[in-house]
Amino acid sequence: MTTPMTLWLVRHAPVLADPGLCYGATNLPADASATRAAAERLARSLPEGTRVVSSPLQRCELLAQILLGLRPDLIYTVDDRLREMDFGAWELRPWDEVPRADMDAWLADFTDARPGGDGESVRTLMARVGAAWD
Repeated sequence: MTTPMTLWLVRHAPVLADPGLCYGATNLPADASATRAAAERLARSLPEGTRVVSSPLQRCELLAQILLGLRPDLIYTVDDRLREMDFGAWELRPWDEVPRADMDAWLADFTDARPGGDGESVRTLMARVGAAWD
């Protein structure tokens, strides 16, 4: 018999970038004050000794580092497999500048198409995140 596990999925605070920007794998910083506020709320909620696993992107690591400063009992690791999806040539472009035909082609084959032509497919993303989960 297996022991049930609770999984907490936490998103980083807003990034310091223009609204509507495609920034998946780009290593943009997050708003520091919003990150601190999120870490403080999370620190009050997590059970003692919780394992925290973070993406290596600075917007995620900042949240984890502040959280660990507040809760040194937490167990922390970084896992590169949890980084955001790479949108290829679309990275750092406003979403509304991505040609409609390109977006439609991606959505028509959402599992295997590579956004931006050279980005990461959803299948590849799911495989690496699944490997991290396993």
